[in-house]
Amino acid sequence: MMEFAVTILCGVVIGIAEIIPGVSGGTLAVLLNIYDKLIGSISRLTKNLKKNLLFLAPLVLGMGIGIFAFSFVISFLLEHFPMAVNFFFLGLVIGIIPMLLRRALETPFKGVSLVGFVAMFGVMVLLAVVSSQSGASTGAIEQLDLLLAVRLCLVGVLAAVCMILPGISGSMIMVIFGTYETVVNAVKNLNILVLLPVGIGVLAGLLFGAKLVDFCLRRFPQFTYFAILGLVGGSAIPIFMKAGFTLSVAEGWVALLMLAAGVLVSLFFTSERMQNKGSKQELKEENAD
Repeated sequence: MMEFAVTILCGVVIGIAEIIPGVSGGTLAVLLNIYDKLIGSISRLTKNLKKNLLFLAPLVLGMGIGIFAFSFVISFLLEHFPMAVNFFFLGLVIGIIPMLLRRALETPFKGVSLVGFVAMFGVMVLLAVVSSQSGASTGAIEQLDLLLAVRLCLVGVLAAVCMILPGISGSMIMVIFGTYETVVNAVKNLNILVLLPVGIGVLAGLLFGAKLVDFCLRRFPQFTYFAILGLVGGSAIPIFMKAGFTLSVAEGWVALLMLAAGVLVSLFFTSERMQNKGSKQELKEENAD
């Protein structure tokens, strides 16, 4: 019973981490010393179904509690302090760049890798321009249509993949693709219609997407990381535009402080020390196999 309660608490901590862009739930799982068990339970779910479910069920329950409870806090902050919150997100985006660049340059640099960066950066800039000129809403969307459903599902796939990689935040992917507020609002209001495509995407990402990304990272690591860098770097533009930054109000100065705080938080959770800790856990899991 005690182990069940501890697992739920671990899930709550990971759930809160997952809803904060830039804070990796995978990293928190490493710090809580359950990362290897989590990955092993997912990857070998059917080999020992009862044992794995007894671990995953309370963990998922705790994550659900953490995500639901903290969604009220995030929604309140976004509603009342949009400039400061978006600048915090912007800081988180900036802070993750050194880690991605560090990983991209683990192998000798190849010029072709810049193609991935330029292409993905261009996509994000284009999305920002089209969204701005069309006057599309940048806040939470509550009415689901086919295009939004597909978008939420695809972003859910990418977010799920990032959830299980230490150092990369699943919710940051939602910020990058402009679905974060919609998903958080849906969680807070228990909007099942909006959450359904997200859930389908997350499930698909956990079961299949992670294997595809793993393939790309193993076969084309530098190109893949430069493509991710393009997505992350390009996402800074729509986030800045969305913040409506100005120094003529007090929140503008607070926003600058939050920008610095976001950078520091992101740098901490993506530091080499944290990454090395995650690598040791992954090695332990591989040896267990």
